[in-house]
Amino acid sequence: MFTKTFYGNSLAVWGLAALTIVGSLVLGRALYWLIGKTVKRMAAKTRTQLDDILVDMLEEPIVFAVIVLGIWHGLRILQLSEAAEAVVNKALYVLIIIDAAWLITRVFGALIEEYLIPFAKKTESDLDDHLVPVISKGINVSVWTIALIMALDNAGYDVFSILAGLGIGGLAFALAAQDTVGNFFGSIAIFLDKPFRVGDRIQVQGHDGVVTAVGLRSTRIRTRYQGRIVTIPNMLVAKSDVVNVDTENGRQIFMVYRLTPEMSDEQISRAMEILKGIAQSDPDTKEKVVSGFFAITEYSRDIMLLYWIKPDASNLDTRTRINLQIIRQFKDNGIELVKATPVHTKLDEVELV
Repeated sequence: MFTKTFYGNSLAVWGLAALTIVGSLVLGRALYWLIGKTVKRMAAKTRTQLDDILVDMLEEPIVFAVIVLGIWHGLRILQLSEAAEAVVNKALYVLIIIDAAWLITRVFGALIEEYLIPFAKKTESDLDDHLVPVISKGINVSVWTIALIMALDNAGYDVFSILAGLGIGGLAFALAAQDTVGNFFGSIAIFLDKPFRVGDRIQVQGHDGVVTAVGLRSTRIRTRYQGRIVTIPNMLVAKSDVVNVDTENGRQIFMVYRLTPEMSDEQISRAMEILKGIAQSDPDTKEKVVSGFFAITEYSRDIMLLYWIKPDASNLDTRTRINLQIIRQFKDNGIELVKATPVHTKLDEVELV
C-alpha cells in the first residue's frame, strides 16, 4: 500500500512529507516555549535591557522562519513538477524576505521605544520629540519597501517596469500632495527656529491665541477672546510674521491726568507721589514706574503716569485696581481733576484682558 503512487509520489513519501511539516510546527512551538522559559529568564537576570529587547523581538520571527523552512523541506521531499517546485521556491523566498523585514522593523521599533523616545523626552528641545515618530515611520517604510521590491523580484515580476509605472503615478501624487509636503517642511522650520512653544500666546494670520499643539501638518491655537480652536497649516505659519506676545517685557500704560489750575505746588507733587506709589505697590505691575509734571495750560496742570503690566497679568483687572485707588486717594487728598474729558493715551495697542 505504501508503494502506491499518488500524483507522482508514493504514500510513504507523502507520509514522510506530512510528518516533516507537522514536525516543523511542533519544533516551532517547542522553540517558542524554550525561548520563553529559559532564554528570556536568562536575559532578565542581566543588568542591561538590550538583551531582553532583542530576545523578545526575535522570538516570533525566528519561530516563523523555522516553521517556514520546515514546511519547505517537507515539500522538497516530494517529487514535484518544475512549475510546482518553482512556485514553492518563490514562496519560500518571499516568506523569508517578509520575515526578515518583520524582524528588522520589530527590533528597530523596540530600540526606538526603549532608548530614543525616553532620551528625546529628557531634552529641552521639542524638535526631537516630533522627529522620533518621523524616524520610526521612515525606517518602517524603507524596510518594507525594500522587502516588497525584493519579494516581487524573487517572485519573477519585472520590478523596473513596475517602478517606472509607479514613477508616473508618483509624479501625479507629488503634485497633488505638494501642500502636505509644504506643511511638513514648514513644521521642520518651526521646530528649528522655535518662534514659539506650546503654551505661548501668539498672533499669526489674523488670529490671537495660545498655542495648544504643534504637529507635522498644522499648528492649533485657542483664540484669546472667543476661546475657539483654530488650525493653521504650518506652511502658512512658516511664511507669516509671527508675534510671540509672551516674549514682551510687559504692556506699557501711559496716562495723563489734568488737574485744575487751582492746585498748589504741594498738591501737584502729592498727586505725582500718589500715582507713583499706587502703580509701584500693585502686584501685577513691574518695578519701573515714571510720574512727572509735563504741561501747564490755561485750563489745567497736566501730570503723567507711565507703568508696565506684567505679561501674565490681566490688563483690565490691573488697570481697574489702579484707577480705583487713584480716585480714592485723590479724593482723600483734595486733588481735583478738570471737568473735561480726560486724555487717555497709550503708546501700544490697548488690550482689555
